[in-house]
Amino acid sequence: MKQVIGFALFWIAAGMVICMLLPNLFVQILCAVLCVLVGFELYHCR
Repeated sequence: MKQVIGFALFWIAAGMVICMLLPNLFVQILCAVLCVLVGFELYHCR
């Protein structure tokens, strides 16, 4: 369980760094929604 939490925290931090580099809020929200959708699809392995 510690490894899963560490993995999640690592990628949350990576996402925060990427958001600092993106130009505006719309692009940040679009990127976050895209990542959530891809993650959902990968998690359920349809």
